[in-house]
Amino acid sequence: MEGACPRKAGGEGEEHVKLSPSWWGGLGILVALGLVGIVFGLFQPGWPEPVESQAGGGKSVVAELKQKAAELMAKSGELAGKKKGFQDESKGHRVFVSRSLVFLPKEAEPVQPLNPSQVTDDGMQVGWKLQYNFSPEDPEVAQQDEDQDGFTNLEEFEKKTDPRDPKSSPSKWVKVKIASVDPAKMAVSFSGKSEGRYTLRFKSVGKPKDVDVVIGDQLWVLATGKGVEIVRSAEEAKTKVGGANDCPHAIAIGVKEYKEDKGIKMDERTKTENEYDDSSLVLERKDGLGGTVALKIDERGKSRGVEWSVGDVRLISLVPGEGEMGPFRVGQTFPYAERTFGVMEASRQKVTLRIEPAGEMVTILPK
Repeated sequence: MEGACPRKAGGEGEEHVKLSPSWWGGLGILVALGLVGIVFGLFQPGWPEPVESQAGGGKSVVAELKQKAAELMAKSGELAGKKKGFQDESKGHRVFVSRSLVFLPKEAEPVQPLNPSQVTDDGMQVGWKLQYNFSPEDPEVAQQDEDQDGFTNLEEFEKKTDPRDPKSSPSKWVKVKIASVDPAKMAVSFSGKSEGRYTLRFKSVGKPKDVDVVIGDQLWVLATGKGVEIVRSAEEAKTKVGGANDCPHAIAIGVKEYKEDKGIKMDERTKTENEYDDSSLVLERKDGLGGTVALKIDERGKSRGVEWSVGDVRLISLVPGEGEMGPFRVGQTFPYAERTFGVMEASRQKVTLRIEPAGEMVTILPK
């Protein structure tokens, strides 16, 4: 029949058969099922091992796939082990957290809460630093002067003042040090008496200075570079302080009382009776030193009086812009930092000041 014969194309004997779409669809399904079966057979555990055929003397494709799969599994296990070890190690570490840094110690330590009362290496408490917005870990905080009032943050911490407010500062006198102290002394003695009159003797440099007094007299004594000068009025003393006399302070003295004590007593060493005279004249210092002193009358030319410090005392303030202060003398008062201070005693190692009127004593040391 004409419709059943295939068409010829090209040369003699060549024939082409045209396949229907259903044939192509069926063939595609078979190929897909075959690939799924191969993959499932390679990776499904428990299935029969595929045959590893050699091709050209090398490994088969299946063998190579299995080897790569095994290597991936080994690496996964190794990473999982490292992760677990890091987690176990980090659990025992203490972590310090600041506003900008996290410190993880090398040695494992237990986690501890932040202790505000803990004192850092610079001598300041953690809680105080945090209160004024300082970093607890910053080693330079202690020596900084945040409010530029002349006091370091450490000094403000010690005096419990606000380090960020220049109006809240420690007392300025804590920054005062000794610059120099002249150790000069003045001897004061009771050298004679006669019918209600008494002779006082003062000696610093040069010849002694004698003055006769009665009970109730007032004197002002100036120890100068040339010797002792004595005046009998406050006005005259004021004019002589400083200037050519080079004396910063006149010692005000009142002749308070005379106490007679004389007679005869047994000398235990020689077993003889001897006359004695221990009579005394009581003087009262009326400057910043204050107080009374009893001078026993000189015995056979030997003084039984006292020595007063009359050397210049120079101080220095370490507050920026202030510098040296003085000279002052023991017994002198002077104003400083809205208070009044009196010089009570002075040596090159220590100067003692008294804050008036409360009477608090403070010690000044060399710079």
